[in-house]
Amino acid sequence: MDDKNLLERVNRKNEQAWRIFFRSYYDSLFHHALRILEDEKEAEDVVQELFIALWNNGVAAEGRDSLAGYLYRSVTNRCLNRIRNQKRMTERMAKWQKDVEEEAGELEFASAVHEEVVRRLLELIELLPDGRKNILKMSMEGMSGEEIARQLGISITTVKQQKYRAYRFLKDNMGESWVIACLLLEGPKNFL
Repeated sequence: MDDKNLLERVNRKNEQAWRIFFRSYYDSLFHHALRILEDEKEAEDVVQELFIALWNNGVAAEGRDSLAGYLYRSVTNRCLNRIRNQKRMTERMAKWQKDVEEEAGELEFASAVHEEVVRRLLELIELLPDGRKNILKMSMEGMSGEEIARQLGISITTVKQQKYRAYRFLKDNMGESWVIACLLLEGPKNFL
């Protein structure tokens, strides 16, 4: 099967073509991601997420050369986004911890509050419908609404509605700890 025919069949979601496509590129893309992230699980996640996005959105390439370049660029960009998002989360958590320590005055109290809020927040997030939960988790990883919409193949309006509904549910169920939960979710700018 030539490259053009393979890509046409891949875009029509032909399972045999997808198996060939997946086997042809997975290992090399995984090793490329591993060189960037230096973490097997993270590299595996990045490549799997790329293949899911390609399944949902199709493959836009003319032939094998442009396809390989597109796939490697996509993996590189996804790896860099993951690194950037992890850095943002680390910075957000550091700022939150500093603020809590200053207000609470005791590290032990701040730590106990943090652990309880995180436990309750994660417990409530698991109660959300799968689509809403997925959008919220992607947002917590630092993805913008546009990035989430593009990756999931949905409209930005749907992303905003689902995030609003998730936040409303969490706010209704977090009680007084909602303010701290907001810092964990996306920072104080997103209070409802």
